[in-house]
Amino acid sequence: MMSTNEDTVSDLFHVYINARFEIKKHVSRRRLALVVVLATLLPIVFYAIPPLFDEDYPDTANEFASRNLLFISTFVVISAAMFAGDSVVTEFEKRTGLSLFSTPQRRTSIFAGKYIAALLATWLAVACYYLVTALEIGQIYGFGEISLGFAKSFLISLLYASAAVSFCYFFSCLLKKSITAMLAGFFVLMMILPIVSQVLNIADVDPWFILTYNGSLITDVLGILSGSAMESVSSFSPDFYVGVAVVVAYGIVFFYMALFLANRKAMEG
Repeated sequence: MMSTNEDTVSDLFHVYINARFEIKKHVSRRRLALVVVLATLLPIVFYAIPPLFDEDYPDTANEFASRNLLFISTFVVISAAMFAGDSVVTEFEKRTGLSLFSTPQRRTSIFAGKYIAALLATWLAVACYYLVTALEIGQIYGFGEISLGFAKSFLISLLYASAAVSFCYFFSCLLKKSITAMLAGFFVLMMILPIVSQVLNIADVDPWFILTYNGSLITDVLGILSGSAMESVSSFSPDFYVGVAVVVAYGIVFFYMALFLANRKAMEG
């Protein structure tokens, strides 16, 4: 029993060490700084444009938040692709795993640490986006107007980010080239899944099982109807509880699939 406990503590320590090292890599590569700057600038655009064109802000804080969050799902995908898209495949492509895998730690600890680092970096970017938006709401409408729906939107964004990171991480473990892995995760989430969702909508099939379809819950919980052209094509809207369950399932399933592939992957000569 003592040996098992010691192994568990050792594994957790190795996960922590690997996660910390990966975060330092994201910082040194300036990827973290880039997404934080992007997370700051995007909501500022929606704050700055109305005064520049002598227009009024929306009547309610939720309407303002809904506009600010129009691109949050796109931003999440960009962040996930940057942090998770090449985190594993690089070790095999550049053969740095030859020295890393020979250390006295499990492969699972290495790969779990990489995943956690990518997830924390993406969560930080999302948190910055919401923080700037919340400060803008406070300045325009008063902090008392920040609604429960805004808090729910933030939590759903974190869940969606977890699923997107798992999805991109899966491609990083599946493919052999870092640029291919990053682009695969990005384009599947940005183009292929949304296209499939729209085709199913046109065919009068509810695409409840598609990750990106449930991403609209991020703004739906604010209770604002956008009436966009895309919505006019859609005859369905995601159910809150089913959508959250699907997003969580994507995050868990693709994470474990990625770990399985990474542990079986061999260093090529």
